[in-house]
Amino acid sequence: MTEQLELKIPEGINYECSGCGQCCTGWTVPMTAADHARVSSVDWGKEEAQYTDIKLFRQLKSYEKAGTPYTHAILPGSDSFCPFLTDNLCFVHKQYGAKFKPSMCQLFPYCFNETPSGIYTTVSFVSMAVIYNRGLALTEQRDYLETKLKEFQALYPNHHPNWSSLQLAVGQPMTWDDYLRHEDKLTNILKDCSLPLEQRFLNGSDYLFSQLTAASGSASGKTFEALPAHTTLKHLDRHLLVALHKIYFPAKPLGQGECNFNIFRFCYQLAYQGTRISLPTRSFSLEELHEFPWPQADQEIEDLLFRYFLSRLFGKLYFGAGFGQLSLITGFHHLILVLALVKLHAKAWAASRQATQVSMLDLVVAIRELEKRLGESKLGGYEAALWELLMQSRSRMRRVLSFA
Repeated sequence: MTEQLELKIPEGINYECSGCGQCCTGWTVPMTAADHARVSSVDWGKEEAQYTDIKLFRQLKSYEKAGTPYTHAILPGSDSFCPFLTDNLCFVHKQYGAKFKPSMCQLFPYCFNETPSGIYTTVSFVSMAVIYNRGLALTEQRDYLETKLKEFQALYPNHHPNWSSLQLAVGQPMTWDDYLRHEDKLTNILKDCSLPLEQRFLNGSDYLFSQLTAASGSASGKTFEALPAHTTLKHLDRHLLVALHKIYFPAKPLGQGECNFNIFRFCYQLAYQGTRISLPTRSFSLEELHEFPWPQADQEIEDLLFRYFLSRLFGKLYFGAGFGQLSLITGFHHLILVLALVKLHAKAWAASRQATQVSMLDLVVAIRELEKRLGESKLGGYEAALWELLMQSRSRMRRVLSFA
């Protein structure tokens, strides 16, 4: 039973709301039928003149609400902020208390992922307080997190992810205990701060392939071999990076299904589209971004990247039931691609404002946008199979990280 599973809380992650209001922009706030009935029952124009004769809610389209408990959404204002945000505070909360807000707002920024060994909690890096690691450590908030878990379970009573088909790689099954052993090793590798984060990720990839060789290589006589560094991108590397960038960092609002890695759109990308990284106002060649300086030994930047990826690893949000039923190797390699994309996107923002190198501000913009899109992206069966094909290569991961 879910209630018997232990709540697992990550170390080194702090969070308390700082009241900045930045979480209340850039995405659709969904509402359950009960949320909508409760919040829309108020004549908000009588509460505050600015709400008079303004449409505040809309019904979700069929594809938006499919597989979710949501039926409606709050309409954002022309500035993309929630209309209920006033003076960086929630007006609904101010007038009627926290429990009156939509369920999604009550749960934010907490995330819960049920697994065979417990329910793992993480926090969204859309939150500026999470970005800057402000507030009390999550490990010191267990009682409060337990109440949030109960709210999550009430909202998603059927949330029981299927972890029964785990694979180290396609055709190489593993048990949950196998996975926990691999995760412990990967976590220790990523925590080795004596090495650059990029090298830690590549060491993690090498570890997983050594395990794959050990599991499958004895019959064929294969042995694990180290790979040299690579710096030159191949044709397919370029198109894969740009295709993922268009999903995770769209230069314009995405339409129906465009948050997904569609196999047909990827083939179209290969055949007809270029390999430039686009922002809303301009675009850059991959070579331009490769040459743009990345700050060396910036502890604040390194700490944010480390906490972000360690959080996804701890939360099991990158493979199996946590992301597209991917194999462990492909899921881990996707994190490597995400690291490369974050760096390229941060470089693009810095270059667009004519800076001389990337700053913490550029990285924050990239991480927050990525976090939103990862939460909206989905992988169907065909797309997951394509990922397994495209992201299995250790050499590709080396080329991409060296280039970014």
